Formats: sequence, structure tokens, C-alpha cells
Amino acid sequence: MLCSCTVITTDIDKNDTIKDNQLELSETHLRDVVHTLGPPAKLSRYNDGLVFIYESANIKENQIGLNFNYNILKLLKFSIAKGYADREILLLIFDKDGYLVTKEYREFTENLGSGQSISYLFSIEALVDSSKLQEAPNSLAWGASLLKPLPEALNYPQNLGTGDSGVEQLGAPNNVGQHTLELKD
Repeated sequence: MLCSCTVITTDIDKNDTIKDNQLELSETHLRDVVHTLGPPAKLSRYNDGLVFIYESANIKENQIGLNFNYNILKLLKFSIAKGYADREILLLIFDKDGYLVTKEYREFTENLGSGQSISYLFSIEALVDSSKLQEAPNSLAWGASLLKPLPEALNYPQNLGTGDSGVEQLGAPNNVGQHTLELKD
């Protein structure tokens, strides 16, 4: 009955240096951070300074496939899957002169849920929705933002992806924080 076991992995912005950084408060300039860690995933103004956020996610989806050796059922695969993401986040805040004043590092595992499918015997596809962690950068969509529904278009100056009103982690729900002004689910 057991026809396959599959593990689908996706690395998003894999950066081994964010965990083992040696950034000293009040001594590290933002140009040194960019030289060491590369460009941040998101940045924004913060008071008179800047805030950088570095994010990394390793998404894993474990699947088990079953099929039955009976009539038409032998051509179909019944699959169930469970997914999770190992995430790392580094938040850095700089003062008006560009020197590091705060740093915070977190690592955690996030449950992405589960899924099921019925497919032809020889197919492999993701069954768990991890799209919230695979967003395109907001800088690539600024023109399209003018065509969004009215609540989102009016909220654009306060959007957390524009670099003016703060930063948020990938996958933040739309029903809390700044997105509540956009009236989305």
C-alpha cells in the first residue's frame, strides 16, 4: 500500500552568518553590517535612524503516499503531508549616525499545517501552503499597488513594505497590526 515517501525542502534567503554574527553595539556601522551580512530582507526608517530585518526560512514538507492495487485505484496516489519551517530572524536598529544600538536574534519552528491530495501515481507536488513565507519583495510591486482595492491603495503610505513605517516578519497575519486598515482577511 505504501507507494512513496517524499520530503520537499525550500530554502528562503539562507544566510548562515546571521546566527553567528559578531556585531558590537555602538561600534558597528551599518555599512559594516551590509558588507558582512549582505543587504537586509527589509529595511525602514526608525526615528532618526534605520531598522534592518534579516530573515531565513527552511521549509520542509513530509509526504506519505498510498495506493491500492485494485481496479482504477492502482493508477491513483493518495497523499497526506505535514509542513513546518525552521526560521531565523535578526533585527538591527541603527541610530541617526548609522551605528548599531539594538540587535535581537530569534530562531523558532513554525507549523505550516497539513494537506491531502489524490493524483496520478507518479506526481510530486507541494500540498502545504507556504506562500506566506515566499512573498516577492514589495519594491517589485510599487506600480501595481496603485491598482489595488481602495482600502489598500489608501493605506500604501503606511504599508510596512515601503520602508517608511516599520518592518514585519514574513507571514504576519493580515488581521493584526497595520494591515487591519486594509480590511483584508
